[in-house]
Amino acid sequence: MNKKKVVIISLAIVVFLVMLYIAYLIFVPKHSEELIVRIKPGDNARVIANKLSESGIIRSKTMFIWLTKLRNADRNLKPGSYIFGGNTYLWQTVTRLYKGQSENITITFPEGLSLYKTLKRIDASGLATFEELSAKAKDPTVVNKLTGFDVPSLEGFLYPETYRFPIDISADSILAIQTAEFFKKLNQEGIDPYSTPNFYNKLILASIVEKEAGTESEKEIIAGLFMNRMAIGMALQSCSTVDYLLEPKGIKRDVLTYTDTQINSPYNTYIYQGLPPTPICNPSVNTIKAVLNAKPNSYLYFFSDRKGKNVFSRTYEEHLAKQRQML
Repeated sequence: MNKKKVVIISLAIVVFLVMLYIAYLIFVPKHSEELIVRIKPGDNARVIANKLSESGIIRSKTMFIWLTKLRNADRNLKPGSYIFGGNTYLWQTVTRLYKGQSENITITFPEGLSLYKTLKRIDASGLATFEELSAKAKDPTVVNKLTGFDVPSLEGFLYPETYRFPIDISADSILAIQTAEFFKKLNQEGIDPYSTPNFYNKLILASIVEKEAGTESEKEIIAGLFMNRMAIGMALQSCSTVDYLLEPKGIKRDVLTYTDTQINSPYNTYIYQGLPPTPICNPSVNTIKAVLNAKPNSYLYFFSDRKGKNVFSRTYEEHLAKQRQML
């Protein structure tokens, strides 16, 4: 094969690979969380490309700009509030910029998400700022109106679920929808929080169980174990309560340090007996049921096997022996 043919074949391969890459950028869906992107009057294709790229919506700013020019759309991208995300490809994204506002945005809140993380997730979507949401979620008047309880915040009441919110919704309404879902779930399970003795304390315990349980089947056992500790005046010593203190600082540890366990806070169940002042996350209704139906047992100790389950013991000696066996 002469050099000319080699060059032609090489160029053909390069062109094919370039075309394949372009097709990938334009037509292969990119997954991202849904969020609101606000396009201002006067924003050109380059400015919009920067916003979409920073939000993780598109793979290539250059390809976005090139595609808008190819479709003669670079000067006709309409301002407004758009919802982008999910599994969308670049061609769809450019097309949607012709169509104006989108009405709803989907946000999923997993079980065990704290108030802090919940509000941060809403903030990231563009619906409302963390500051305004936090102010409402800790406003005694708002909290009492939405829950019927005189408690410090909505921690524990913002039910973990997937929601569709209108993009012009207020911070109050977002919190009201999530709280209403909480009471709806309880009602569906035949749970009346206002006639359940010490319901708020049980919600606090459910939030700890939610974070500590490795499996659904463990929840009733762990709830009973913590009740055993409280019954004899033993500290709960829940790592999750300390994690709750570290979370707003951006600290996440696989294993707490001794210094962590000495943080002076009523949320630190290593140094303060009993339950923390509020829940530490938003638990599922199944976890709340597990606390209400806690299995009587004689366990006082447990530790994670690092494989998604916990190992339970009745005495401290048994607890240490089982830990040694895991080494």
